[in-house]
Amino acid sequence: MSDSHSPNLAFEKESIHIVQHEVFALILKTLSDHIIVKFRSIQASPMDTHHLAMFIFLLALLTYATAVVVEVMLRASESIYHTHVGNIRLFAGGLAAVLLLSVLDPVLGCIISVIWVCLFVKIAYESLQELYRILCQMMSRLRGSVRCLGGEEPNQPPA
Repeated sequence: MSDSHSPNLAFEKESIHIVQHEVFALILKTLSDHIIVKFRSIQASPMDTHHLAMFIFLLALLTYATAVVVEVMLRASESIYHTHVGNIRLFAGGLAAVLLLSVLDPVLGCIISVIWVCLFVKIAYESLQELYRILCQMMSRLRGSVRCLGGEEPNQPPA
């Protein structure tokens, strides 16, 4: 037996992002197929009956696609901001899926959207804390020693 094992691709960052895109595509395809079946017997289309949800869905889908491109560019330049753009991508994709679910089943869509909002607020709060920390570090480099709201110096690790 050989001691050299091939690396497990399931845990590499690139493969995780590919899986996320595939799961997102599968969810959207499944939901859109169910919407097509549901609205086949109805004369109106989802764009007519749920125009606001469909408009926001299209905006979320556009945001998802844009965030994918920006995230790839930031990863290629080894920027620390790719994590924040990745969060935007994940939540835009989640919003798109929740909106399609709300067109398909409004009650279930409402329940899932409450969960989505809670996760969004949590991640947004953490991202804002990180962005504040980065901004505080930048300001301290520009002006010397600037004290942040937390009280500790930004260039020193927390105690």
